[in-house]
Amino acid sequence: MAAGRPGETGDLFAKVRPRVLGVGELTRLLRAQVEPRFRDVWVAGEVASLRRQSSGHLYFALKDEEASISCVLWASKARRLRFALEDGLEVILRGFIEIYPPHGKYQLSAQEVEPRGAGAMALELRQVKERLQKDGLLDPARKRKLAYIPRRVGVATSPTGAALRDFLRVLHGRYPNMPVLIAPCRVQGEGASALVASAVRALCRAGCDVVVVTRGGGSQDDLAAFNDERLARTIGACPVPVVSAVGHEVDFTVADLVADVRAATPTHAAQLVAPVKEELEGRLRTLRKRLDRGVREAVSSRRGEVRALRAELPNLVHLLSQKRHRLEDLARKGEVAMRGRLDERRAVLASYRGRLCRAEPRARVRALTRRAEEAARRLGRWQAATFPVERLRLERLRARLEPANVARLLKRGFALVLDGSHLVTRSVAVEVGSALRARLAEGWLEVRVIGRDEGQDPLPGWRRPPG
Repeated sequence: MAAGRPGETGDLFAKVRPRVLGVGELTRLLRAQVEPRFRDVWVAGEVASLRRQSSGHLYFALKDEEASISCVLWASKARRLRFALEDGLEVILRGFIEIYPPHGKYQLSAQEVEPRGAGAMALELRQVKERLQKDGLLDPARKRKLAYIPRRVGVATSPTGAALRDFLRVLHGRYPNMPVLIAPCRVQGEGASALVASAVRALCRAGCDVVVVTRGGGSQDDLAAFNDERLARTIGACPVPVVSAVGHEVDFTVADLVADVRAATPTHAAQLVAPVKEELEGRLRTLRKRLDRGVREAVSSRRGEVRALRAELPNLVHLLSQKRHRLEDLARKGEVAMRGRLDERRAVLASYRGRLCRAEPRARVRALTRRAEEAARRLGRWQAATFPVERLRLERLRARLEPANVARLLKRGFALVLDGSHLVTRSVAVEVGSALRARLAEGWLEVRVIGRDEGQDPLPGWRRPPG
């Protein structure tokens, strides 16, 4: 029986329909129930399907024989790992469960990751050594020798530890006035590696010739700071040799591998850094004696050689006398030879002087002046005798040429007629309509022939040509 209107009693045995949930609502309900209960869990398993994003995030699966769960390690957490994650690695992971609604999946957001089992620290050390070996920091060829007598020794260690006292006691016992600069730092515990690295850099800046990194013995956890990769790279980048004296002889750290010299103990480091001053002074005294003895023997030997050479040499006074006579003889011969050559040169010079006197420019000028005056006088006599006759002759020639003077004829009214560059003398030589030029006493005329005759009338009257 169907239910009636509101207020009416329905069928008490009718089936009640369940409430339908949306996917998002169900996911939110699961998220509200699951996430608060698993805010901080530790999970052990094997890393699988590891993916590294360019942003630095790590995505992987954590699995065992029964199940697998997706995990994420954000870049801010991944940078703090002291070992490298890789597929197949057994790890212990601390994190929290979170549900991602868009995909309907849950994953474990990791906060801390540690290698699982007793070999966790060994794994971390192995990976650190592999990276340092790849970068060449463990190459024996890069190891540097210590200075024979360093001007200043730098020590990075705890100021209250026994290692420093042992080091200074042995160092100053061997070389009492050796300068030592101490950079105090913590050598174990959290943050110790960064403090040691900072101390090493400070000693390098202070101008130390050698840097000693030291501490006393302890457990592996106590020496963990000297297995830090950042400290190892700081030691490798140090511009001066570094001596690592960490723990006892059986202890071995990454710092020992990277350092230029490894000392078994702090006292051994002091022995490596400084020689025994008394021994050096004794060796210097011995060498000085050997040097003095060698010099005396060498001088004595050279004196004997000089005496032997002096005995082989002739009498210097007699040798000098001979050379002096030889020099005087050569001087006399040279003087005679020079005098003869000078006489020859004087004779040649006298000959040249006579020739020069004969060819003296002033004498030649006087002679030429006399010749010029004589020629002028002769020319004057010739002019007086010849010019009047020649002048009369020219006057006669001018009188004969006067009738042929064209300019005078033009001034008298005559004209020259030219056809181009040819002189016109006959009327029949030009055609009617030809353009001619007429030269007058002053100027030219451009004329055109409008009529002509055959030359019968030498002075024709002007007639207009027939129209």
